[in-house]
Amino acid sequence: MRNFIILYLLTFTLNSFGQYPFEKYPAIKYKVYKDWKVYNTNGKEKKTEFILTIPKFYDKIDSLTLVLTSFAGKWDSSYITVFKNGKQIQRFFEPMLFYETNLFEPIMLADVNGDNLQDIKLIVPYMGNGTASLNTRVIYLFQQKDKNFIKISFMDKMSDNRPERDFNGDGNYEVITMTLTSYQYHSYWSFNLFNFKKNDFVSTNNKYNYPILIQFLNRDNFKITNKISRQKMKDFGQTKPADYDRK
Repeated sequence: MRNFIILYLLTFTLNSFGQYPFEKYPAIKYKVYKDWKVYNTNGKEKKTEFILTIPKFYDKIDSLTLVLTSFAGKWDSSYITVFKNGKQIQRFFEPMLFYETNLFEPIMLADVNGDNLQDIKLIVPYMGNGTASLNTRVIYLFQQKDKNFIKISFMDKMSDNRPERDFNGDGNYEVITMTLTSYQYHSYWSFNLFNFKKNDFVSTNNKYNYPILIQFLNRDNFKITNKISRQKMKDFGQTKPADYDRK
């Protein structure tokens, strides 16, 4: 019962109608694809595969297919395989489990970093209890000029999709991460900013006076705390998101 109450309060707080400071900036707009096909293999190697094809992905001509593969008993050893017109072009290791109860979010397409190439975003919850129920794996596939991808993934906190925001109108959207941290016996949501530049995630905290900390309360709260100075908040800055993985 206690875990249920905590989860309810967290979800209610994060989904209410207030506005966080970063929500004043333009949000990215995604195309979404939901038609996952699921295949279970019970042979020598028990595995589950999730397959989704996006027609006319490359230059509005060639198709892209994603195959997410997880293996029984290897819950943190999955793979993301990319096909172009049915031919495999890349395969990425992903330290995350994909299964039917946590793969309910769609594939999202948008040009995240402003290079006129479509990128891919996946959100996969860890399905924990209490505050851990907000633990989510965020996976980006950033398309390159040669039609291949750079994969970046990390752990985040979210009750639903937190869209990227364009803070300065340059077309390279800021990725906003969220962690729960403690300071002087109080809990705070800490928000950090990142851009995808030079084929990697780069912190843009200093550019926009981030991170910001918002006190976690059992009611709606969207204001930056006045209990910690903005200078002190810089101590909570991250150079990379939590559990960061780049391939």
